[in-house]
Amino acid sequence: MYAQRWTSEDEDLLVENLELGYDLEVIASVLGRTPYAVAMKVVHLTTKGHLVIMGQGTFDALVRVSYQGTD
Repeated sequence: MYAQRWTSEDEDLLVENLELGYDLEVIASVLGRTPYAVAMKVVHLTTKGHLVIMGQGTFDALVRVSYQGTD
């Protein structure tokens, strides 16, 4: 059995669903992949610098600082 190649559309859908707060099992089901394959793609995208994962508090603080800098 061969692993299905990830397309840029697959990666975009993965990131979009992560941003929407879906868990790996749901995303895996949507993409027709295993949760392990999705988790490994998240690790791959993160290590390559294509995906940044941060907690909600960190994100909120970053947005607040960015917004204040636009005045």
